[in-house]
Amino acid sequence: MVCTGCALLCDDIEVGENDCRHACRIGDAHITSTNQIDPVVNRSPVDMDTAIKSAAEILVSAEKLVFVGFGNSVTEAQATGIELAKKVGAEIKTFHTGIFDDILDGRVKTCTLPEVRDYADVIIFLGCDPMNTHPRLLSRYAYYPRGEKRQHGWDEDRTAITIDPRFSHTASICKDVYTIDPHRQIEFMDALMDALLSKVPKTTYDKKRILKLAGTLKKAEFGVVFAGTGASTPPRDAIVRLMDRLNESSDFRLLSLAPGYNLRSIAEQLHRLHNRPGGVGDGVGSGSSGGGRGSSGDGTDLHEADCILCLGFDLMNSLPAHGINGKMIVIDPNETLTSRYADVVIPCAAGGIDAAGSAVRMDGETVEVPLTRESGRLSDVAILKRLLEVV
Repeated sequence: MVCTGCALLCDDIEVGENDCRHACRIGDAHITSTNQIDPVVNRSPVDMDTAIKSAAEILVSAEKLVFVGFGNSVTEAQATGIELAKKVGAEIKTFHTGIFDDILDGRVKTCTLPEVRDYADVIIFLGCDPMNTHPRLLSRYAYYPRGEKRQHGWDEDRTAITIDPRFSHTASICKDVYTIDPHRQIEFMDALMDALLSKVPKTTYDKKRILKLAGTLKKAEFGVVFAGTGASTPPRDAIVRLMDRLNESSDFRLLSLAPGYNLRSIAEQLHRLHNRPGGVGDGVGSGSSGGGRGSSGDGTDLHEADCILCLGFDLMNSLPAHGINGKMIVIDPNETLTSRYADVVIPCAAGGIDAAGSAVRMDGETVEVPLTRESGRLSDVAILKRLLEVV
């Protein structure tokens, strides 16, 4: 099966009656989860038809609609969700897709995960901790495996560096660790860019260590920067400028370690929608809060929305409940903090487990996600299509 526990979309998972082989702890918990929910309207259990009808009534009556999430849904559900947003005049807000926007716009160079395995000699983990978010990244691609041009693997052929506000689990295996003040990230970036030009940086950080880091990066034959959510917050242009400076003296690529197994897919779909002839298409607006086009007040503020539809996304993990004033609709396979507050909860099948479809891996590779087991639950595609028919 293909694991949809994170954006690596590992395709070597074997599921037995009582075990789950090759999956990491995140994948195992995701595949074996029994934390399912029932249809709910106004905190009371109902049947699926009633829940879908109630959701449709809220969508029709709302004036400021925002759809959030989409990163944990198959590509087909995302496309249907975009059609629904067009029909009801909703804005789509994704989270942490800013770096994907830069990659799709061609502002930075990127590469595939197999290319990381085969060629990367210097790997930077910038504002991320893949050992806890994408646990098999290091063992399958980024550090431990031997590749075509890296036959000695991590022993001799790879240098791993962490730049992060905290000392993470990933930092514990890296050769060099740079712990930076979260309020002075730009100062560190500017100092490093000066050092890459062989200038002594003007900074309160350790100048000798930054010069040493610059020397390591300039010697890279094939460098890769994995940027996480800690690097996707504004101003994102600092990362683009750093990548430009790195590529003046060496060869560096950027990959985003964002949450959500299919976040790149929704970023691609919205990118195509906004860049086709006619601009922002057919009445649907979009933004990418947390480092994208919709952050910092772009479009409808979530506090002002009179209806928020959460598709496979636990909004309350990021935004306090008292900050939401509108009606809340949740479409999700599992119980979440948000589902406890929602006015309407519609349970759906999980992609790659009891629903089939396709997804886009974090490096842009399209992966077919087959059905693993039957459950009788409606897929999010089917639910969104039913809403599309009645609104």
